[in-house]
Amino acid sequence: MYHNTKSEQDCCGCFACEKICGTAAVCMQKDEKGFYYPVVDEEKCVHCGRCEAVCPMEKNYVGVSAEPEIYAAACRDVRVVKASSSGGVFSALCKWILKQDGVVYGAAFDENYAVSHMRGTTAEAFRRFRGSKYVESNISAVYQEAEQDLRAGRTVLLSGTPCQISALKAYLAMRKIPTEKLYTCDIICHGVPSQKVWKDYLDLIRAQYLAEGDQIQSVNMRSKQQAWESQELKISLKNGNIDKEVRDFSFNTLFHSLNLHRASCFHCRYTSYQRPGDLTLGDFWNFRQAKLSFQPDAGISEILVNTEKGKHLLEAVRKDLQMQEISRKDSWQAHLEFSSKEPAGRRAFWEEYLKAEVLSEKEQVLRKYMKGSLLTRLIRTAGPVLRKTGLYTAAGKLYRSVVKR
Repeated sequence: MYHNTKSEQDCCGCFACEKICGTAAVCMQKDEKGFYYPVVDEEKCVHCGRCEAVCPMEKNYVGVSAEPEIYAAACRDVRVVKASSSGGVFSALCKWILKQDGVVYGAAFDENYAVSHMRGTTAEAFRRFRGSKYVESNISAVYQEAEQDLRAGRTVLLSGTPCQISALKAYLAMRKIPTEKLYTCDIICHGVPSQKVWKDYLDLIRAQYLAEGDQIQSVNMRSKQQAWESQELKISLKNGNIDKEVRDFSFNTLFHSLNLHRASCFHCRYTSYQRPGDLTLGDFWNFRQAKLSFQPDAGISEILVNTEKGKHLLEAVRKDLQMQEISRKDSWQAHLEFSSKEPAGRRAFWEEYLKAEVLSEKEQVLRKYMKGSLLTRLIRTAGPVLRKTGLYTAAGKLYRSVVKR
């Protein structure tokens, strides 16, 4: 789609068009904001249409009806739950895949804390896939590696955003790769921020708050040190402690401002109960009104079972989970129904940010815009209160009819 419109909202940066091109005419290149977009070499292009056929933005799930089985779940091993963003269900899936001598692809931090999709075949590798990464993940390496694994008869599990899952499945179908042993798990996605701003943010943290010789040891974007629902960023150092400084200047706050998001995230084609993955995972926020038979002390997941393969996969790990079927009403989340609304100040943010030449100037812009628009601030403040009072779903429906209309 992007090849025709050249509109940022029509590309999700999935790399599928580059990987499917038989003449190497398509090359993904970063723009000044840090997002990848395809560039076509017209001399190499034979106009075969494969790039358009594989594009996940050519699909549109919005408003499509579906009735998946929906569960609330948490891993029985509390240590796994505490190390995960929500209920640790993905870790249970990885554990089963490992027993099949299988392969898992998921988003992980590299040695510099950039985010990309990586291949894992060990428990140690799977642990890197745990937890939310509020940054766009580079998925380019997955296409050929997953193709090779499936050709070799390996069991494969891929976790990613709905557009990434859709892109890989379309690529494999066009390549006529057997997918009987492929399991896919999409997430309830809020949008993906810029890798460029994330790198700048870490550079700022290092320059401003780290003592000479100190270094970042780990990053947890959904630390449960305070509470599961707090969604707190935790940056651990080799020697020092910067918890207070990070709370005051948190990348998570920047994420929730929506200013850093990719343009296509405000026009998502996958906000629906009809999903591209076999399973869908997210946080289960309405646990109070659902009257669960187990206590979500350290986090709880919401699971949508979208296919028979998804049902088989969930059944295989059932013994490792506490599970309870929940109603569609209780399962409701905003991003299962509509994409985020682009904040009014987003364009002004990028204009100012791209003019900033040094880290101190970038920090000024980030601090100026980090809280987002009045609307996003109200939503972020009201969300926890609405969930506790059981009014979250009703408020979301009102938002849809008044703001998103």
